[in-house]
Amino acid sequence: MAKAKIGIYWAAACGGCDCALLEVDEQILDVVAAADILLWPCAADPKYKDLREYKNGEIDIVLFNGAIRTEENRELARLIREKTKYLVAFGSCAQSGGVIGLANQSSKEEIFSTVFGDTKHWPQQNSVADGYELELPEFLPKLTHLADVVEVDYVVPGCPPPKEVVSELFTALVDGNLPQTGTVFASSKNLCEECSREREQKKITQILRPHEHEPDPEKCLLDQGFMCMGPATRGGCLAVCPAANMPCTGCAGPTANVRDQGAAMLNTVASLIGTGEEGEDQLEAEDAILAQFDDIVGTFYRFGSATSIFKERYHEQNSPAR
Repeated sequence: MAKAKIGIYWAAACGGCDCALLEVDEQILDVVAAADILLWPCAADPKYKDLREYKNGEIDIVLFNGAIRTEENRELARLIREKTKYLVAFGSCAQSGGVIGLANQSSKEEIFSTVFGDTKHWPQQNSVADGYELELPEFLPKLTHLADVVEVDYVVPGCPPPKEVVSELFTALVDGNLPQTGTVFASSKNLCEECSREREQKKITQILRPHEHEPDPEKCLLDQGFMCMGPATRGGCLAVCPAANMPCTGCAGPTANVRDQGAAMLNTVASLIGTGEEGEDQLEAEDAILAQFDDIVGTFYRFGSATSIFKERYHEQNSPAR
């Protein structure tokens, strides 16, 4: 039986997804035995010309991690799409833009001003130094996720994808039994289904950040006022963060049939915020509870702001709308 030809590519990302591939321990040996790795910039030194010389569809599957932030990212995504039969959005950045998608709240000019200061220090696309010409890829006005640029066949969510999910993908690959395209390698149910904590669905009377209070390890974090994204987030990681006494941050993306993860979670929170009493005279007290949120966008759209229904059109309370 011929070996599968696979590739791994790293676009705008931190590198954690590449490391996650090794979390499956000895199963990686099964992958090496069953497949030839034709592309993996993190571990080898391929040239773009090598990729261009492959026939269209010659690579069986490519795990593409990272978002599309530069013209180079976009060009390589399109080229890889041509060369591979199955393209996998691997990790939160490829799936939904990830944490770095939060940069879409600022313009390209605002980002450059913050990072580089005065315009004279901004990087130029074309420059000459010591007789050499240097060309940098264009920094795109907005960050997008992989499916905004090319068709995606599979999604492996997470920041980075958890061992259990990566192992499921590798098993399907080694067995030559990939599921139907469109499959998300994670649970279709929310993370609460995997969490062992006791949930009473109590009214939330205060908003707490993890450093402000020691959570009760037996009780639901959301009941205690910690913004755990579990109700609006796909399971599959075995609720590893709540098991470590930390709220879920939503890195696996929305549950099946949910368009906007943040909106779904906001809907959940809206039904839980309150003093336990009813009536219009409680509205002021409820507003005071909501005012305790320190960062609405970063809390509810930490990994999905680039693909939310709001896109970059956010503003915080008492801040001018864009």
